[in-house]
Amino acid sequence: MPLRFFKVFEKDSLADGGTWSDDWTITEDLVLKRIYIQDKSGSDWTDSTFYFKIDEDVYTHSIVPAKVLGQQKDKTPVLDIPVKKGQLLSFTFKNQEGATKSLFLTFEFWKV
Repeated sequence: MPLRFFKVFEKDSLADGGTWSDDWTITEDLVLKRIYIQDKSGSDWTDSTFYFKIDEDVYTHSIVPAKVLGQQKDKTPVLDIPVKKGQLLSFTFKNQEGATKSLFLTFEFWKV
């Protein structure tokens, strides 16, 4: 399975206590390999949380600390979640860092 592409979402100036939600319709059959949540300032996450699902399959029951998903490949768990064209990937990130944050949320997709 070779790398197919990275799908990146970007959010600037998310206030402390604020939430950011978005979704994306999967464009082809793929495997979701990893998710990276990166603070643009380079700081580590401490208390922020993340929730995501694909269609009605929830993978975070109900949330996961953002630091679990990591900012670097060697610290981010391998997920290997198969996804089909037309499925809806949805996520919510909650900033609980005590300050306004800007971030990248990157999904790493591989070919089936």
